[in-house]
Amino acid sequence: MGRGSGGGGRSKKEEEEELRGAKRGHREALAEGNREEEARWANVIGDIYKRRGEYIEALRWLRTDYEVSVKYLPQRHLLPSCQSLGEVYLRLGRFPEALTYQKKHLELAKESNDLVEQQRACTQLGRTYHEILLKSENDHSAIRNAKKYFKSSMKLARILKEKCPSQRSDFLKELIDAYNNMGMLELELDNFEEAERLLIQGLKICDDEEVNSYDDARTRLHHNLGNVYTELRNWKKARGHIEKDIEICRKIRHPQGEAKGFINLGELQSRVQKYDDAKLCYNKALNVAKCLEDEDALIQQIHQNIKTVTKAAEVLEELKEDEQKLKKLVRDTANARGTSNERKLLLEQHTKLDNLIEKARMICAWEKHKEFSKGKKRVASELHDKEKESDSLLSIGESYQKLRNFSKARKWYMKSWNIYRSIGNLEGQALAKVNIGNVLDSCGDWAGALQAYEEGYRIAVEGNLPNVQLSALENMHYSHMVRFDNVEEAKKMQEQIDNLKQMLNQHGARDTVSDYCSETDTEGGCASDNILDAEDDNGQVANRYSEEPDDDVTLASLVHRRSPSKIKASKIHRSSKKVDELCDMAEDTRAVLSISHTNHSVGRKRVRVVLSDDESEENPETVQLKRASTSPGDNHGANRNRNQDVSQPNETRDAPCPAEESICSFKSSSPIGHAFEGIELGASSVGKGSASKPVASCSKFSTPGSNGQHESQNIVGVQSKDTDQHFWALRIGDHLVYLDGSAGVHEGALDIEALKVEVACVYYLQISDEKRAK
Repeated sequence: MGRGSGGGGRSKKEEEEELRGAKRGHREALAEGNREEEARWANVIGDIYKRRGEYIEALRWLRTDYEVSVKYLPQRHLLPSCQSLGEVYLRLGRFPEALTYQKKHLELAKESNDLVEQQRACTQLGRTYHEILLKSENDHSAIRNAKKYFKSSMKLARILKEKCPSQRSDFLKELIDAYNNMGMLELELDNFEEAERLLIQGLKICDDEEVNSYDDARTRLHHNLGNVYTELRNWKKARGHIEKDIEICRKIRHPQGEAKGFINLGELQSRVQKYDDAKLCYNKALNVAKCLEDEDALIQQIHQNIKTVTKAAEVLEELKEDEQKLKKLVRDTANARGTSNERKLLLEQHTKLDNLIEKARMICAWEKHKEFSKGKKRVASELHDKEKESDSLLSIGESYQKLRNFSKARKWYMKSWNIYRSIGNLEGQALAKVNIGNVLDSCGDWAGALQAYEEGYRIAVEGNLPNVQLSALENMHYSHMVRFDNVEEAKKMQEQIDNLKQMLNQHGARDTVSDYCSETDTEGGCASDNILDAEDDNGQVANRYSEEPDDDVTLASLVHRRSPSKIKASKIHRSSKKVDELCDMAEDTRAVLSISHTNHSVGRKRVRVVLSDDESEENPETVQLKRASTSPGDNHGANRNRNQDVSQPNETRDAPCPAEESICSFKSSSPIGHAFEGIELGASSVGKGSASKPVASCSKFSTPGSNGQHESQNIVGVQSKDTDQHFWALRIGDHLVYLDGSAGVHEGALDIEALKVEVACVYYLQISDEKRAK
């Protein structure tokens, strides 16, 4: 979560004494009929309640101040009234009222040629538009206005600092806050390097001007730098800034800032799968937040974060257990080399790896995700399945994108795209292009990113893939709105998005292009690359999950770009294959993790942590999966609520982390693959077949019932009337294929992938030489 300007400072006893004195002064002014003092004391009382986080009570007193000033005092007395009301309405999230008073404040300041009040009004307006931006993803005016007012605030603060030596220290802090607010906005737009530059400049001014080590201006800079380094996955620097933020907030008695600091520290621990440590941080944040009034949203967010990390910890344990099962399966496969059982075991490995990749994605364990994805590539190569191989390459690209190694991410996405193109898979081509666009955006090549999105959209239209079209359009909209400030094009994109969503809703379509964890990716060395060999490494990945091709292989020349924060659409995309088919996870766990991935609300920051990217080659004889090593980080800001990445353990970003997109396995385009999509097993169906492809149909077979009569059932497994033998009967096109009942059964359970292989073999032997050639 971020924080804009805000303050702190007195003990509870001092505050109570100050409040009693202010109320006494207000009563005396009221008794004397001194309207100016009555309004002034009402404003002071409102400010005290505001500092205590009691915003409703603050509002009551500030309205009194405003009403008295309007009725009885000259217009200049309305300046502090409007300023205070705008601030409280902002903290309550009531933006229309906040903007009304803040614009009135700026208008009055300009009329009286008061540069000081103009500067304050611009700061507040910038913060309000920034908050609006956080809560509405498509508000282009919020981005533009936030930038405009923050820049004006910085310019005025610089002028005032030089023109008013007597108030130099006040305007110095305003200037520092201006750098903080500009940095905070750049952070939200995922311009992390620019955000880092602005925030470090703010700290440099603090040091050059010898600002107190425990000044509240410093805490805001440390908070937001913690956010920046979390996004950049620099855990050590992030943690240092977050802890400094917490230390200063505690010292100056700023409980709201302290609570947000602990939330950010908890998110950081969550990013590196240290869930027990994350819970400790969230509980500390909760204890502090409970002391504040009118902070229900903050407390609710903390509870959501605790729930999220609890579920993420469960997923991590499942992942560890499944990883052990995979190791055993790898050993069994090695022992079955050259036997009829080898292919069946490879298919089991593929399914198990899909499951592990999904779980690693959900908790943002990106090093593990990379290992499993490379394992999947090895298996796909041994199966000689181009579609599975291209899926695995897309997944490897996702791993590198989340680990912020953008040049490698682009390389793997390009390899995936080349194979999808070679086999004519339009869905895969479109998704690969959109993901390439995200990488280019992260590298700062916004024009190249937009071009990639447009290509992805064109392919998706050609393939009649509405969900992928939607994803591409959302990214195109983001590019026009945020990167190029092209309002007209952004509006056109939004109109297309709205129409497409309406069409999907009318057809009851699910939006299956998911955005998991706002892990936003940005800058990173993306050198321009030339054409690459899409098929490299096929025969050289045996027995190594972390095997990787030569990194010197150049890529197809593309343009670049970086990916944005929650404002931006999904980054890594997958096809419409349901996660449920891959991941045997409780629905409540999946739901909680999904919420955390997409929730960029109150008090949540997006933290990105960098796990070491060990590219060293493993011993070729080693079949074991590597465990990822992790390290921690940190961050902070006033009334700035971010996730989201908000996050879901899909990013393990508890409240703020954005969700991660998943890259999916695409459905087989072979006749056998489609045949099995329509098979009914008992009463349950295993997927839908495409109407335009040959689909296996199961006839109704008569089987003896318990009463000796024959019952008609929709089944694919039947028992012969003459013998005790069970067999499968499947129709593919004009051919009826019969198999022994034990075919496709492994450890007592039906294995569809293994059954497909058996059917394919029998089907191949039945058809003519001409069809075999096809």
